[in-house]
Amino acid sequence: MNISLQNPQVIIKNGKPRAVILDIKKYKQLLKLAEDREDLAELRRIKTGKTSFRKLDDYLKDSV
Repeated sequence: MNISLQNPQVIIKNGKPRAVILDIKKYKQLLKLAEDREDLAELRRIKTGKTSFRKLDDYLKDSV
C-alpha cells in the first residue's frame, strides 16, 4: 500500500479530535523542533545561572 499524505489526517472520536496521522518526514521535523526547543530552554537556564555543575571526579565518587 502506497499512500501519500498531503495534509495531516485528523481522527475524530465522539465529535472531538483525538489523533493525527501525518507524513513520517513531517513527524520527524516536529520531533527535531521539540528537541531544539528543549535544548534552547536548557541553554537559557545555564546562562541565567539556574543550573549548577559538579566536577566529574566528585560525581563519580558519589555514584559508587
